[in-house]
Amino acid sequence: VAAARSLSQFQGNKKYQVVIGGSRAKTILAINMTRGSVGRNWMAVRDMDIAAESMGISLLRTKLQAFAISAFYCGVAGALFAFTYLKSLEPVAFDIKLSFQILFMVILGGLGTISGAFIGAAFILLFPVVLNTVGNVWFHGMVDATVISAVEQVVFGALIILFLIYEPLGMAKLWENIRARMRSKSAPKAKVPSQQPS
Repeated sequence: VAAARSLSQFQGNKKYQVVIGGSRAKTILAINMTRGSVGRNWMAVRDMDIAAESMGISLLRTKLQAFAISAFYCGVAGALFAFTYLKSLEPVAFDIKLSFQILFMVILGGLGTISGAFIGAAFILLFPVVLNTVGNVWFHGMVDATVISAVEQVVFGALIILFLIYEPLGMAKLWENIRARMRSKSAPKAKVPSQQPS
């Protein structure tokens, strides 16, 4: 029994190492693509496709390229998800709730940002845990799980509306603004030389 437990734990650790390695490789690939000509073409078509086409960018090729690469990322992500959490591939595991969770991660984290995907995923996964902990501590477990789930959906919906209206770049942009303010506060202020009267 102990040998079986150690073997399963070893396999679990190996699974997470494979997932982390695959995620790191895909992140590096995405950063390189966004910084290169491919990413610049995508952003040009996203901002104004007519102007991008007038500059010689092929709309059909760029959109097909974005669709193909997005499909590749989704396929690899689904394979890693099934490899880590599922023992068998079934359509029931990939329901509409999971699709909405992925969409919420992208919107809340920040549209068009790579770091926003990680921030949004962390928020979507950790917020229900924090909400359950707060409910158990403050109300001593008297709050029903359905009520907590409803509050969770309301908070997600309100945050999505607010971010889409006021900050489409999501939490990634907010984090960058906070870091910029902290750097500006910690930076030494330049002394203005005093002018002596002539």
